[in-house]
Amino acid sequence: MNRNIALLLSSATLAFAAGTQAAPPHTPDLTSSGNRWLVTAYLDSSPSHSQLATQGLCFYNLGIVGTQQMYYWVSDTFPDWNGIATQEGDQIFMHGDYAEDIGHDGMQWQVVSASRENIGAGHWHEWREDGKFGDTIGFANALFKRVGKCEFSTADEALEAYRAIDYPTDEKGNRLTLPLGIIDQ
Repeated sequence: MNRNIALLLSSATLAFAAGTQAAPPHTPDLTSSGNRWLVTAYLDSSPSHSQLATQGLCFYNLGIVGTQQMYYWVSDTFPDWNGIATQEGDQIFMHGDYAEDIGHDGMQWQVVSASRENIGAGHWHEWREDGKFGDTIGFANALFKRVGKCEFSTADEALEAYRAIDYPTDEKGNRLTLPLGIIDQ
């Protein structure tokens, strides 16, 4: 009986500890130590996971919803690419649109706490509408690095400023019309 009580108390303690870690604000978060991050894609279907594009992302606090810290995000390197992110613990989930909202991205990644809040790793996928299953652009591994502060202090300012920036180019000078960095044929 004493062993069962001890086991029950241990389980309850672990459940309580796990529950308290999920309550926001989460640390590290995406804005306190700088809200500008670079994300680099590595093509999953390539045997060598060849590197694709690196894009800049600015995160802005949106508030807390239940156990999640919410953010707006806006790219400062790719035109009209933006969306919503949510954080629970070290896990980040993002979705967004580009190309006048016909292109879509999703990212799932984790902030690496041991890195002093400056890196994260996960997955990035991109697709466009086609009326059936979606036109898959690609699936990639993603590396995130915090690189400082964004130029604008609000998401609205950033959204307006970066809506019509020039499309980035690859190392050969090709215009990249997809955030992931695959050349749109």
